Amino acid sequence: MRTNYIQYGSPQFHVLSDKQIEELHSVALHILETTGATFECQQAISILGDAGADVSNPSRVKIPSYLVEQALRTTPKAITLYTREGEPAIVLNGTTGPHFGGSPDDIDYLDPYTGKRRECYVEDMADMARLIDALPNMEWSFTAASHPNLPAAIADKVALLQLILNTSKPVICEPTDVSSLRDMIDLCSMVAGGEEQLRRKPFFASSSEPVTPLIQGRDAMEKSLLCAEKGIPNVVYSMPMAGATAPATFAGCLAVTIAEVLSHLVVLQLKNPGTPIIFGAIPSIMDMRTTIFSYGAPEMSLMVGALTDVSHYYKLPMFGTAGITDTNVMDMQAAGEVTYQILISALTGADLVHDLGALYCVVSPEFHVFENEIIDMAKVLIGGIEINDESLAVDIIERLGPRANYLSEKHTLKHFRKFWVPKIFDRSSREKGNIEHCGELLNKKTIEILRTHKPKPLSEGLFREIKNMERIWLDRVGLKEYPKREEIK
Repeated sequence: MRTNYIQYGSPQFHVLSDKQIEELHSVALHILETTGATFECQQAISILGDAGADVSNPSRVKIPSYLVEQALRTTPKAITLYTREGEPAIVLNGTTGPHFGGSPDDIDYLDPYTGKRRECYVEDMADMARLIDALPNMEWSFTAASHPNLPAAIADKVALLQLILNTSKPVICEPTDVSSLRDMIDLCSMVAGGEEQLRRKPFFASSSEPVTPLIQGRDAMEKSLLCAEKGIPNVVYSMPMAGATAPATFAGCLAVTIAEVLSHLVVLQLKNPGTPIIFGAIPSIMDMRTTIFSYGAPEMSLMVGALTDVSHYYKLPMFGTAGITDTNVMDMQAAGEVTYQILISALTGADLVHDLGALYCVVSPEFHVFENEIIDMAKVLIGGIEINDESLAVDIIERLGPRANYLSEKHTLKHFRKFWVPKIFDRSSREKGNIEHCGELLNKKTIEILRTHKPKPLSEGLFREIKNMERIWLDRVGLKEYPKREEIK
């Protein structure tokens, strides 16, 4: 832990020492040179072969260390994400994080009006986008588009469209395949005013997923290569499961993960040097009792924190994870797991932190509002303590002396407004009468936002163009309209 000297600005926590980072980097290079990685994309294999990699066996493509070091040199060290309107929103440079992002969709939806879990509909995605737009600590969105009531061919694009219609904040998507990604880029180019404008001021980024252990699948690689061609920021992240798809030791799991991201990175920088890449991974453990990939495991946050140290050693932005739980109900387990994750993310400083507000396979508006409050609390910690003549208040302490009361002092009037004020946590427990507690306040606040918040509208002409594109997508899959949820009373 760094002590809070003014030059640091805020407390920070590092999981790894510099020597440990260098050792992990060295082992990752060794893995790529001697073990190799499987590449299922012929274009990627050709690019690597032309650059000097050993591609004689596509199941064991071996990448020389010098290609990795060259790729790290050409990868941008800072990326700016913009609003839908082209205003700077988030600067990713390893020093300004964390920037927390909400989860607007999932398989199921926890309805704040009924308290019941049900399928997630397009109208719910729109509601979630407006909610995220309203929450100040949710600075962007990540959509993975898992929707059983929509055809897979359009589900990811529809999720992106709802975000564009209902929030100005940046969005990162997980396209199903390269065809979907092309449609997404066309849509976002329309909003930005052209493909070149989107390249210069991206409000949209894509994501690609190596498969642990050490597999670069065809779909993931094709998506990444298209992003490299178009200059679209791209998150490269895998999901190693310690004890199942990666070694059970944290160091071994991290080494495999780093090798996966670096092997992907090399191809993209060879394709187009300067391609903007966001380093990422969601490493966790396999719970040996249930065999699940555990999102709530403390080991996940520990390893994400370690990879944040590694990505910042490379001077690359980091895609982190927090705010997700292994339970699918809002209970004490959920609150405990996500509070731990948010605090670790705040202290370790991943640039983009995704999965906020997600129960296990369930998206919850109320959980987003709850986590917005937890992030607000964490910001008090990472805000640090300012020490100067004004804040030390030595003259006031001396003037008032022992047994003083500071309540009526001008100094108090000047500074007390900086105290953190809860919005959904109750501090009136000693009062008598009808008191609204956290759960009631949370529900009331959530429904108020859903009913009243209106995002910045698009121009009429742009709105018509987007709806025409939506009509084309629906026609492709033989739908006249989206499946409808039951009317909210």
